[in-house]
Amino acid sequence: MILAAVLMAGCAVRQDAPLSDEDSARAARANTDIATHHLRNGALGPALEKIERALDQNPELIDAHLVAAEVRARLDEPAAAESHFDKALSLDGDNGPALNNYAAFLCGRGHVRRALDLWDMAAANPLYSRRVMALSNAALCLSDAGRGVEAASYWRRALSLRPEYPPALRGMTEWSLAQDRVDAAQHWFSRYTAVAEETPSLLWLGVRVARAADDADRHGRFARRLRERYPASEQAARLTE
Repeated sequence: MILAAVLMAGCAVRQDAPLSDEDSARAARANTDIATHHLRNGALGPALEKIERALDQNPELIDAHLVAAEVRARLDEPAAAESHFDKALSLDGDNGPALNNYAAFLCGRGHVRRALDLWDMAAANPLYSRRVMALSNAALCLSDAGRGVEAASYWRRALSLRPEYPPALRGMTEWSLAQDRVDAAQHWFSRYTAVAEETPSLLWLGVRVARAADDADRHGRFARRLRERYPASEQAARLTE
């Protein structure tokens, strides 16, 4: 799952004297940004230190609670992570990133129904700029749970918002293949390749679609391109299977 904390680079702030409310808010934002940097680099200890300082400086900063939730989740402290998600939503129950991130957390722990409720809430908020991502995340969650028909309905909803959204087009291609709907798979894959960057994963999907369509020429072209451009990839190794 894609997590949706939107954060910017910041600077450390020393607290040598009591800070005004404005300075505390600024310091909390800066420490949240630094914690995010550490989190992206896998440095959980420094990330935890900075995000706890941020929350001391501003306990109502939603982004800080989202980062804290992610840190706690990676530290295998689900109760603490859930507490931060709950706090974020208590501050703003319509906050798109909070709904999306919490849903991803719940899906990862097998709470699919609760996750879908939150993703639906995020997708229903016209002010949330990443509604299409929330719908696509819901589809991935359902697909991983073996609920392909429901997943396809969410991918279609995502495409109704953004017709050329690559993750949803890929999802529809994969689902069509799984259903042995070869013509549909070719249709979705054609749309997918028109908007997505070439990757080993894309080329491998092309190999599979061509194989299902019994199209030896296209199969050969995709396989050759995969071998030549990405010889060390896992997908290239699978060509011999």
